[in-house]
Amino acid sequence: MNDRQLTYQELISNGIKKLVIIITLSISALILIIVGVQQSLLTVHEAQGQMMGLNRANIDDIPSFIHWNNQNNRHSKQNTVIRVKTNKSSITATSGREGQVIMTSSASKKFIAQRKFSVFGKNVVYVNGYGFFLFYSQKESDTTYQIWVSLNKLINSMILLLIIISIVVFITLGFGTWWAQQLAAKLSAPTIQLVNETRSTIKDSEVDQPTLTVPKSPQEIHELGNAFNDLLTAQNERLQREKDFVSNASHELRTPIAAVRGNINLIKRHGDKHPEVIPESLDFIDEESLRMQNLIENLLHLSRADRAKVILQDENLSEITEQIGQHYEASIPHKMNLEIEPDLHISGHCDTLKQIIVALLDNANKYSDDDAPITLSLKSIDHKVELSVADLGMGIPDDQKKLIFQRFYRVDTSHSTEIKGSGLGLSIVSQLVKLNNGSIEVLNNQPRGSIFKITFDEI
Repeated sequence: MNDRQLTYQELISNGIKKLVIIITLSISALILIIVGVQQSLLTVHEAQGQMMGLNRANIDDIPSFIHWNNQNNRHSKQNTVIRVKTNKSSITATSGREGQVIMTSSASKKFIAQRKFSVFGKNVVYVNGYGFFLFYSQKESDTTYQIWVSLNKLINSMILLLIIISIVVFITLGFGTWWAQQLAAKLSAPTIQLVNETRSTIKDSEVDQPTLTVPKSPQEIHELGNAFNDLLTAQNERLQREKDFVSNASHELRTPIAAVRGNINLIKRHGDKHPEVIPESLDFIDEESLRMQNLIENLLHLSRADRAKVILQDENLSEITEQIGQHYEASIPHKMNLEIEPDLHISGHCDTLKQIIVALLDNANKYSDDDAPITLSLKSIDHKVELSVADLGMGIPDDQKKLIFQRFYRVDTSHSTEIKGSGLGLSIVSQLVKLNNGSIEVLNNQPRGSIFKITFDEI
């Protein structure tokens, strides 16, 4: 059993070959049938006409037969044998295409004496030694009329036509096969080119993959190439994000680890002679280790958010937001403005919704002065529920609004040591919002600051 997979070119070529064969043979068979039927009908019509003429002429002697024969047989297109038999005599005549009439002779007597076999009914007979004939017989009173019209020329013409058609079919199939191969190669060339380029892009999956050169036609291959390019672009972006993540995570962890080891070495070298450095170094070690702990926890949160699958159900977002806002206000120096419409429901996950609100309030708390208020609002607009946290902090430049949801991105890097954080909080928020089928955006607050607005579908 041959399990070899056919190539695109072979499939196209075989399909076109079959189509050419079917069309050619169908046309040839149709021509043969039409010509054969037409010639057969003409021969039958001619034979029936002669038989009708014999019947109407009421021939009963040789002169009347000769007169009729001179008037009719000269138009015959086939070799014809006519016999008129009465009780007294039997007259036989043969004629050809030129209208020559030969009366009763030894040849005609020999023809009459030959055995005749019926073929395809009683009207088509085979005469031994002479071939196929169309035979009609009719009796009127004491006179019997018989006519044999030769089918040999018709058969020979059909054979010649069949030979000519066979030659044409052979030539057509040869040309069709060559044309099919050329067309198949042309049609499959863009696909093969795309496949070869695709294979070259996957040799090293760890580096950025170049986009494919997309053929302009056919349209299907063009769209397939564009889809591949979109996939490669997404893969390149993913690889770049992973590289940035590893680089940023390494950098964020390297700094506290270096600080911890530096203070440990400081204690080892000077702890005996200068014991006053020990408490200060231990406090610094504790602070940096706590920073590493927070960073690792955030990384775990982000990893879980990337892979999490939560079950969404009907949640009263108004109650969740009101509860978190009241509890959070007691733990910060800022004034909290709660603008929450009652009884707004969404399809969401309670724990992740709480985590989103707390993270946004933490962010507003870090980037706002102590005397600046924070506004937590929830309202319904056009069957959408909008949750927003507004602050009067330093604000976010327009060109960085989309970047702040990337991992480890910090808007004001010059204050990274003053404002504690790992740059992962908003990235985690973005993932959790997606898990709850929401969308998040950043707007400018007035007179300054930022508004983080999340939109959910209301139920």
